[in-house]
Amino acid sequence: MAKGLTLGKFAPLHKGHQALIDFSLRYADQLVIVIYACDELPSCPLPIRIKWLEQLYPQVQVILAIDGPKEVGYSQEIINKHDVYLQELLKDHCFDYFFSSESYGEHVSLALNCKDIRFDQARTKVPISATKIRNNVDQFKDYLSPLVYNTLIEQND
Repeated sequence: MAKGLTLGKFAPLHKGHQALIDFSLRYADQLVIVIYACDELPSCPLPIRIKWLEQLYPQVQVILAIDGPKEVGYSQEIINKHDVYLQELLKDHCFDYFFSSESYGEHVSLALNCKDIRFDQARTKVPISATKIRNNVDQFKDYLSPLVYNTLIEQND
């Protein structure tokens, strides 16, 4: 049984994230999704993001990264912080694959001793980002599942 991992903030979960998850599920019999807390994005609270993943992907295991590093970037110091954090968080797991659409796939897969598999890193299949959506939910609603869109609209009422 192949076991895969992906991670993110999913703030909000959009069709690009879903395409990555769907792609991952074609390779992996078991998929773990690490979701970062990101308190700096109060419009997408963690319990809601977890609920989206659990409702849309009941077959995956969601692991919370409550106290993960906040720094982002590719300095060796930041890379080491993230790698050490993930190694500790996932110490009871062994993965065959790490799925991402980001260049951090290389260092994360090395840190977790699994194969780096990238999906649509150029964002050509689903050309969207969570930042764009957060800035204008209505403009980019076609990139959201109805579950996610309705939750975001309800929160803004």
